[in-house]
Amino acid sequence: MKKSGLTLILFFLIAIMSYPMTTIAKNFENDVVKVDICITGGDNHFIYKIPKHLHNNTPYYEMKNNIESSLARHWKVGNAHYEAQQSDVIYTFFINDLIHEQQDGQMKVAIPYNILVGMFDKNEPIQLRILASKLTNWKVNAKDWATLGFEEPFNYFSDQEYVFEGAVNELLQQRVGHFNGTVMKGQMVLKSVIYFNFMIAQLIACIILSRRFKKRIIEDPETMHQFRKLNYMYQIIPLMIIVMQIVFLVMSGLLTAFSLYFKPGIDILLIVGPIVVNIILLPMFFVTTESEISKELEYNSFGTGM
Repeated sequence: MKKSGLTLILFFLIAIMSYPMTTIAKNFENDVVKVDICITGGDNHFIYKIPKHLHNNTPYYEMKNNIESSLARHWKVGNAHYEAQQSDVIYTFFINDLIHEQQDGQMKVAIPYNILVGMFDKNEPIQLRILASKLTNWKVNAKDWATLGFEEPFNYFSDQEYVFEGAVNELLQQRVGHFNGTVMKGQMVLKSVIYFNFMIAQLIACIILSRRFKKRIIEDPETMHQFRKLNYMYQIIPLMIIVMQIVFLVMSGLLTAFSLYFKPGIDILLIVGPIVVNIILLPMFFVTTESEISKELEYNSFGTGM
């Protein structure tokens, strides 16, 4: 009884201690302005996520125009739009000249913080998140991100994140963020080889499985009543290869690394090309196999009739 009583008291104390921290975290989540800088290559953009109660009766279109006019002082702003959600309004601004220097995988980005977040109150809490490819190495103001208060949470997907949480004034004190990025060519080449090898794996799988499918039907014509079921069954592995290929593309960082390293058009070809090839290989082999099975069964039945 004593041990169980002490355990209950311990849990009670932990709950009491954690409650204020949870409340503070929720309040921060509800009151914070979130700004994302997305360095993705062809469609670099800023995303502002502003809680509705922080608009202070300012119409959404007016808020969009205010932010856009501030950004236009330094960048060429392309498409801009906003979307009202349940508790927040999301503003998206595509920046045509975010990367002001780019050559052979070397990139330079300058972010004047007064233009980026100067439209908000200096004491306003803010979360600034920078997203870039996992296959790029970035420095800000020639320093590590951690020295300037940025954290690097783990991300399963193609992008890596650098997150700053604090008051707007803390960012304004840094004045300009100079981001210097380098595409890690060695890792990009290695992962590109793996990515393109999915086509070889798909080719081998389609050849072997289509032949096995044909052999099974020809040797046992009674299985013809299960033709479609067997056909789909033998296509499962090629379909899984396509899914694995897409997952690898998203998780490896190649999705954004290609966009940052290659010119527009070439990056799309490298991203989409291998997936399209694998999708084409699947019906090409199995449709041809269906035709061969049909012809061979007709020939066998004709030979037996003779």
